[in-house]
Amino acid sequence: MAALLKKRALAEYNKSFQDGPPSKKLHIVKKPLIGSSAAAFVGLLEKCKSSEEALQLLLRISDCLQFQESDVEEAIKKLSEHFQSEEDSVVRVKILWLFCDIGLECPVANLNNLIDLTTLLIKNETSHKVIAQGLATLLKLGGKLSEDKILMMRLVSVARENLKDTSHQVKCRCLQLISELYPLCPEMDRTLETIAEADAVVKLLAEYSNAEDARVRCEAFQSLLTFHERGHVLSAVHYEQACQALSDDYEIVREVALKLVWLLGNKYPENTITMSDGETKMRMVDDAFIRICSAVNDLCMQVRALACSLLGTTRGVSDRFLLQTLDKQLMSNMKRKRTAHERGAELVRSGAWASGRRWADDAPGQLVETHAVQLLPGGAAGAFVHGLEDELMEVRTAAVDAVCQLSMENAVFATTSLDFLVDMFNDEIEDVRLRAIDSLTRIAHHIVLREDQLETILGALEDFSMDVREGLHRMLGACSVSSKTCLEMCIDKILENLKRYPQDKRSTFRCMQRMGGAHASLVLPLTARLLAVHPFFHMPEPDVEDPAYMCVLILTLNAAAKCTTMLPLFEEHTIKHYTYLRDTMPHLVPHLPIGEAKLTSVKSEAGLDDSAVRRFFATVLRHTDNSALSPRVRLAMLRAAEEQLDRLAEMEPLFAGAAVFSALFARCVRALHGALAAPAGPPAHALSALAQDTLRLQHQFSGVTEQARACVGQLALRVTAARLCAAAGGGGGGGGGGGGPAPAALSAQAALTHQAELLDRQLAAAGVEPDPFTIGVFQQLSLGADNKPLALARALLPLLHAAPLPVIPPPSVDIRMCTATIIEPASDSDTVLRFSAGLAGGAALEAEVLRVRDPAALRVRVAYPDRQAHALAPPRDHLRPLDHHTTNDDGTVNVRLLTKVLISHGVWTESCGVDVSVCLAVDEGAGRDAAPLVDLCRPVRITVAPKPIKRGL
Repeated sequence: MAALLKKRALAEYNKSFQDGPPSKKLHIVKKPLIGSSAAAFVGLLEKCKSSEEALQLLLRISDCLQFQESDVEEAIKKLSEHFQSEEDSVVRVKILWLFCDIGLECPVANLNNLIDLTTLLIKNETSHKVIAQGLATLLKLGGKLSEDKILMMRLVSVARENLKDTSHQVKCRCLQLISELYPLCPEMDRTLETIAEADAVVKLLAEYSNAEDARVRCEAFQSLLTFHERGHVLSAVHYEQACQALSDDYEIVREVALKLVWLLGNKYPENTITMSDGETKMRMVDDAFIRICSAVNDLCMQVRALACSLLGTTRGVSDRFLLQTLDKQLMSNMKRKRTAHERGAELVRSGAWASGRRWADDAPGQLVETHAVQLLPGGAAGAFVHGLEDELMEVRTAAVDAVCQLSMENAVFATTSLDFLVDMFNDEIEDVRLRAIDSLTRIAHHIVLREDQLETILGALEDFSMDVREGLHRMLGACSVSSKTCLEMCIDKILENLKRYPQDKRSTFRCMQRMGGAHASLVLPLTARLLAVHPFFHMPEPDVEDPAYMCVLILTLNAAAKCTTMLPLFEEHTIKHYTYLRDTMPHLVPHLPIGEAKLTSVKSEAGLDDSAVRRFFATVLRHTDNSALSPRVRLAMLRAAEEQLDRLAEMEPLFAGAAVFSALFARCVRALHGALAAPAGPPAHALSALAQDTLRLQHQFSGVTEQARACVGQLALRVTAARLCAAAGGGGGGGGGGGGPAPAALSAQAALTHQAELLDRQLAAAGVEPDPFTIGVFQQLSLGADNKPLALARALLPLLHAAPLPVIPPPSVDIRMCTATIIEPASDSDTVLRFSAGLAGGAALEAEVLRVRDPAALRVRVAYPDRQAHALAPPRDHLRPLDHHTTNDDGTVNVRLLTKVLISHGVWTESCGVDVSVCLAVDEGAGRDAAPLVDLCRPVRITVAPKPIKRGL
């Protein structure tokens, strides 16, 4: 249980000298693994009597794959010898597979040797499977040595030689190897010669797009895409070849050809393409867009979904083709209309005579090719209509996303596609409905909702899914409506839906806030009706706790911030309610010059600035780190500073993190001094609370500087040392008697060792000099390897008493604190949860967690009246991002926790309270105990009454 600190730490902090004989040094030797080395199995290959036994042995080698450094070359040699004498191709394939695994997983393996050996073994090979596996091995091993251009060219030449093979597997591996390993020069270093060589390789790859096997054709197109991803710009000459592959019989070829068409169309948008009639010319990006639209009617679902996805990422398409995707009627089959003069001139040129009334009136019709006749509409006509009406969810989802992406950049297309997106609100799949709602939210700045569209949108508010309802609230808050009637429809439907789903209250509040700010001119004529203002009679005062009335207040108050004409319409009770909402929900209600706010309108809403806060911190903490003062005076000043910082945290929420951090540090210093000054030794309950506070300092705050973290680490080291002294003192002679150390003392010593190692790294990273106590701890831990807990505690206790008070680190106004707010269940709820004893009852929990670094570390703690406590990890899909504020500048995230807390217990004589809170699991890594928890909020009490199970019928 000794601390094994770094050599740097030992040399820097160990200042003691001894004149006696030198201490004995331990030499640790790592024992060889007996029975687990794969070299032993390789030696047994010679004794195998059949290929089946050899294959089983090779499988065992592949499972362990542990070689000593000196056995790797010998094992490779024996495997290659067995390869040459083996007749079964399956065994030879497995040997080449092992070559790849050895090269990738054994650091001491010589990759060049393995590549040369593999190349030599497949040179005279006749089995297609073995050659294909050999090329795959060369591909993976060559990827590790991609900087060696000579080696890469040699591997490419090997692949070229094997391209003549008749097997599709070998051809595919060769094409893949050439495309991934061919050395491409950086763009600045390219010459005409290197560009010509690369173009020759691209031409070679493109030739195999006409191969007989569909898998080879697919790999040829994929190789071209790989070449482009690696930095070689493909030429536009491959466009026609890719377009022809769109009519291939195999979907794998059509899918990869579709990607190539999209790539070249976006790369060369202004190139001119001549159509099949020889007259019509079109931009390449428009032609590629039309061909991708045609793929939306493909027989394969994967091709249709890919086509819809690619449509959304195509840029620079002409508006006439873009709008045609939303209309099933053909635009003259995408051909240019000829004038009457051109049509008459064609009749004259025909040279056929009939009755004389009209040129060529009985001339034979022009021959029409069979492939030119289309029974179904083609081109861009109605592509998105087909995609949105597809029978499979994957295609509809991709079509909705593509419409959204194109609408964000084209206001005309957004207005035209609005009806189609609104229709998707009635889709049978919830995920498609959510995608449509989110898409409409993202393009809200381009559109204005009409009454007929609002009827469909507001009808979706009755959806059972909470995600759909909240998504609609976000969408309605972001969109604009066209008239007062539309706004009135929205308000009435939202308030009616709030009665059906009261759990949507917070989402509805935010929706009303955004709607009021965006439609101030439309809210003005509705103010008298919404607030029940009568010109002659005094109306009854509404209940400010009514959610419907709060929605109306939030709507009108946010509208009044942009339309001051509404302010004289507010009655006296409305102004009082505004003051109440301004105090309870300041994030939903803006500042208005009415009521008490009119007198204090001069006060800035921004609060204190950074310089004022820094001056306040300097004033509060001015003498707390003055070592010339007595400890009693410094403790009194720390107490006063703690009170003032707590008051600052309440008054200024923006700087609450920095104030709470400094106040908590001061509280820990005072508590540690009080615990050490106790006559009977440090009390266990005080040290337990101290440990919790230090964990809060280490893990609950973000934006803390490295120097401040080092100060917190030194404080945590003192608390851990005090806990060791308390555990060793109460262990009944732990370390000196025959009973051995107590488990608590051993655990405290392990925690001290772990904390010292962490602190050593923190001090080195921050460049902070350790205080005298930290130096003393490092010296005690580095004296020997057999420190007993009692001996270590006896050595540390005088250091703890003699150490001066820790210095509070300089506060930073950028410090933020992770907090949680439990919304449901309410703290004042009288509802009793009843369930059968021994079974589980579920209680709905909704909480908002702000500024958490790792959402996976969140836990829900359930504490029973009999002091039992359980920490439950919520499922990952129960953690959702906050819709109004998701990410922060310091890298933390804001999440919303929606889960069910399972509660179970035995029979109780009467109902009691169960405390539920949101905590943060902290992985200290000091032992096998459960990770300690840091509370993020005050617990909420749920009244529970387990009933006895009824026996009999």
